[in-house]
Amino acid sequence: MLAVALGGGSIYLPVVALPQMAAEFGGRRQIPSLAYMLGFFGMGVGGVLMGWLADRAGPRVPLVIGGLSIAVGGYVAASGSMAALLLGYGVLLGLFGNSATFTPAMNNVQGWFERGRATAVAMVSVGPAISGFFWPQLFNWLLPQMGWRQVLTAFGLVGGLSLLVIALYVRPAPGRAPGVARTAHPAPRLPMSSPALMALFSAAGFCCCAAMAVPFVHMVAFCGDLGIAAQRGAEAVSLVLLTAIAATFAMGRLAERIGPLPTSLICSVIQVVSLSGYLFVDSVAGIYLLAVIHGIPYIAIVQGYALNLRHLYGPGIEGWRLGAVMLFAMAGMAAGGWLGGAIFDATLSYARAFQAALLFNLVNLTLLGVLHLLARQGSRFTPA
Repeated sequence: MLAVALGGGSIYLPVVALPQMAAEFGGRRQIPSLAYMLGFFGMGVGGVLMGWLADRAGPRVPLVIGGLSIAVGGYVAASGSMAALLLGYGVLLGLFGNSATFTPAMNNVQGWFERGRATAVAMVSVGPAISGFFWPQLFNWLLPQMGWRQVLTAFGLVGGLSLLVIALYVRPAPGRAPGVARTAHPAPRLPMSSPALMALFSAAGFCCCAAMAVPFVHMVAFCGDLGIAAQRGAEAVSLVLLTAIAATFAMGRLAERIGPLPTSLICSVIQVVSLSGYLFVDSVAGIYLLAVIHGIPYIAIVQGYALNLRHLYGPGIEGWRLGAVMLFAMAGMAAGGWLGGAIFDATLSYARAFQAALLFNLVNLTLLGVLHLLARQGSRFTPA
């Protein structure tokens, strides 16, 4: 959890320091926004690579690579030119940095637990929420004193060196150590072909995260359109993250009782409720209420993909599979944030943007519903 929270800090600096960063690039806000998008995209692509590498070299090696990349990437991204900023975020901080934490940790921790696996996964899963709550506040405090370049350089050193220390503690789960023959497991009987199943989960991950990102990224601006102070919108964003931390553990326990797939369906339904509410809300109390509802599935629905893949493919699951699904989930987060702004620019209203988000979420619910129906066809579905 700590590794994930440390590795993801850099992605929040362009959000907090966007005006200051843009001012050094001719006032063009698209430059720090592009750095943010490249960081997310690099993290998604790198997750596939790091999941594959962790299977062959153990989870410690990706963490070492991630720590060194973040330490160097903070310096490179802050060193001056636009090219350096984009290279630092897309390659060093994203592709080889942040990606080294989430997917390898999620795959490895599941190998350590049979009982309580969902709770262990929940602990790792809240890392991004802790990162999103802690780092922006620290950056806000440091920016007036240091400037964004010095803050980014300092983050790289602190985050990178901390990951190197954490790497000394991390050990591969039993049966997943490099050079050790994996225990033979019977081939899982999947509810559909493996390529089709991976495509379904990838599409579901993209759709749920695209829907999730629209109100989250545009919360402050949406509140401004309603005549609500920007500070209330910022508080609503924090409320989403705080609720997500608590709800992730609750949903993890629920997954242990009723199974990960029904829990994912419940999370998707809850997100439909929150997105529908944004079409009608017009008060601070309503915004706070929707933030709480939106926070319940904010991380829990993503951790569900890890639990579902492990449940379907069994202990012998390859690490790249979660990385592939998370690649589409991160792409959905990036696309949803951009789509909300693009629709607003075209219509001067967030109503169509929330309707588009709701449509994405209904597709996610449909895909998970189809899988659930197939899974209930008795003999066709026997998890390893």
